[in-house]
Amino acid sequence: MHTPAQRNLMRGSRKGEEPEELLAWKEFQQAAGIEPCYADFRGAEKQATRRALFREQTGQCVYCGREIDLEPGDKSHFEHFRPQSSHSHLDLAYPNLFLSCGQKREDGGTQPTCGNEKENWFEENCHIESAPEGACQQRFEFASGGEILGDGSPEADKMIAVLALNHRELIAERSKLIEELDKELNQGLSHCELIESFLHVSPIGSRFSFANVAVQYLRKQLAFTQQA
Repeated sequence: MHTPAQRNLMRGSRKGEEPEELLAWKEFQQAAGIEPCYADFRGAEKQATRRALFREQTGQCVYCGREIDLEPGDKSHFEHFRPQSSHSHLDLAYPNLFLSCGQKREDGGTQPTCGNEKENWFEENCHIESAPEGACQQRFEFASGGEILGDGSPEADKMIAVLALNHRELIAERSKLIEELDKELNQGLSHCELIESFLHVSPIGSRFSFANVAVQYLRKQLAFTQQA
C-alpha cells in the first residue's frame, strides 16, 4: 500500500506582474482601433510572455511539474486555464495564461496528460485554480509509488482525472525520481545537499523536472531522520 509522501501536486504557479511587452502591445492594438486577441498574439510580446511564465513556473509544467523548454517547440504550449472556446474574453488575460507540457510522441501525437488532455474542459463549480501555487499544492498528496491523491474533494478528483495526472507515464517518472533520490541518500549524499540542488534555479530560471516533488520528499525524509 502506498503512503502519502507530501501534499505537493498539482504543481501550480505563482503569478507575477504582466510583462510590459504584453501590456504595451495591447495598448498599441487598442490605440489602432483593434481589439487584442490571441490569434494576433505573436512576435516579441508572445516570447516575452513565454519567458515570464517560464520564470514563474521555474521551467516546469503548471500541472504535473515536468520540465519544459523556454523556446517554442514540441515540449510545451500556452495553456488557457479557462479555455478560449468558452472564455474568449480571457484569451489574453495574464492570470489565465500558463505553460503546460506537451511532448511529441514517437508516433507524432502528443502525450495524453495535462493541458493536452484537458483541452477545452472547465467547470466553474468543480475545479482548483492553478494559482496561487501554495494553495493549489495543498489540495493533493503525492504517494511514494508515484500516484497523486486528492484531498477527498470532488474538485481534486476531477482535476486529477481531467489532467490525467495518474497516467502511467507520469507515475513511472515520479516513481523513478523517488528511487533515484533514495539511492543517492544511501550512497551518502545528505538530504540538505540534495534539497539545495533541486531548489537551485538555473540562469534561465528553471529547476530540474519534478523539482517540487523531490524537495518535499527529501524534506519529509529529513524530518523522519531527525525524529529518530
